[in-house]
Amino acid sequence: MSCIVSDFLSKNFFPGFMITNISFSEVSDRDITIQLEPKEPPVCPHCGSHNVVVHEYRQRVIKEEKLLGCFVTLVITYRTIKCNYCECKYATEDIPFLSDSFRVTKRAEESVIEDLEMAGSIKDTSRRTGLSWDVCKNIHKRYLQSTISFSLGSSEFLAIDEFSIKKGHKYGTVVADIVTKRVIWVCEGKSNTDVSRFFELCGKIGCQQIKAVAMDQNAGFASLVSRYCSKALVVYDLFHMVYNFGRLVISAIRIRLANYYRDHGDEAGYQLLKGSRFLLLTRNSRLSEEKKLRLDSILSYYSELNKANELKELLPEVYEANSKDEAERLWTEWVRLAMSSGVDEIMKFAKSQNDHYRDGITNAGIYHIRTSVLEGINNKIKVLKRVAYGYRDLDYFFLRIRSAFRGKFTPIATIG
Repeated sequence: MSCIVSDFLSKNFFPGFMITNISFSEVSDRDITIQLEPKEPPVCPHCGSHNVVVHEYRQRVIKEEKLLGCFVTLVITYRTIKCNYCECKYATEDIPFLSDSFRVTKRAEESVIEDLEMAGSIKDTSRRTGLSWDVCKNIHKRYLQSTISFSLGSSEFLAIDEFSIKKGHKYGTVVADIVTKRVIWVCEGKSNTDVSRFFELCGKIGCQQIKAVAMDQNAGFASLVSRYCSKALVVYDLFHMVYNFGRLVISAIRIRLANYYRDHGDEAGYQLLKGSRFLLLTRNSRLSEEKKLRLDSILSYYSELNKANELKELLPEVYEANSKDEAERLWTEWVRLAMSSGVDEIMKFAKSQNDHYRDGITNAGIYHIRTSVLEGINNKIKVLKRVAYGYRDLDYFFLRIRSAFRGKFTPIATIG
C-alpha cells in the first residue's frame, strides 16, 4: 500500500500511530491485518510530562470496523512507561481510538450500537461486523445501561400488566406511562413482592404524584396501588372486563347448551351453536349484515344467550360515563339486569364483579384510561423475542424493551 494511503489512514483513523504493515489472510481475502506502532515520543498519561522512561513494548490485538468490505484486525504495539516527574508507577500510554471496555475500536463499538438500536438481531450484527455474539451483546448492553435509568418523570397516569417471558408460566411485569407511551419499568415476575419494587423506586413524592393506574382485574396490583399511592385510583380495563364476560359467561352458556342438545339428540340445536363462538363474542356493531342475520337466528333460538348478548352490549356504556356518579348509576342498573336474568353464569359473574371490583370499574367515569397502550407494547415485546429467538440475559432483554419505548413528546395531555 502506498505511503499516501498509509499516512491518510494513520492520520484519520489511528492518531498517534503509524501503519508499519498491511497483510491479507491466507484463508480469506476479506480479512486484513494492520500492524500499528507509536509515532510520537512517549507521554505520561497522568501528568502529560515527556520526562518518562519506556519500561517495555507490548502488543494488543483489536478488532476494527469494516474497511472497504473487509474485516480488519489491528495488531497494536504500545509502550508501558514510568514517569520521572510525577513518580507514578508503571502506566500504559493512551490509545485514543480504542474502546474503554472491549477489545474493539470506538468506531466498531459505535457501529454495533447503531445497528442494534435499529432493532436488529445480535446474530446479524455479529455477522456484519465480524465481532463475536457476546461482544456485540455486551457492547449494546453497556450502552443501554449508560443511557437508560429509572425515572418516573412527570407521569401521572400509568398502566400495569404482565407479559410472558417464555413458555412454562414465566412472566414479567411492565409499567408504562399512558400519555407518552414510555415504558418506565420492567421486572421479572408478577407477584406483589416483585412489583412493589417499582413503588419503592418512585418514593413517597413519586407515589403521591400518580393519579390513576389502569390494569386488568389483578387484586395484587390493586392492593399495591392502595398501599403506596393513597391518592391514586385503580381503573379496571374494559377490554379485560369484556374478555372475562365472554369467557366466563357467553362461552360457558354456549358450551352448556351445546352439550345439552347433543346429549338429547337435538342435532339442529347443536349445529346452530357449533362454530358460533367468535360470532357471539364480537360486538354486534362490528358484524357484517350476513353475520348479523346468523346471530339473530341464534339469539332468537336461545333466550339465555340473548340475555348475555344484551348485557355484553351494555357493558361499555359504564366506561363511557363522564362522572363517578353516572358510572355508579349505570353499573348498578347493569348489575340489576344481570341478577334478574335468572341465568346462573350471568348472576355469578355480576355478583363477583360487584363485590370485588365495583370501585375500579366505576372509576372509569373519572379517568378514561385503559391498558390498550400496554397491549401494543406487549405485541412489540413478542417481536423482540422472535427476532432474537429468545433472551438468555433478562437484564439485557428488559433494557431492550425500555429502549424500544422511550416515549413521545406530548406538550398537552388531558385525561378525564
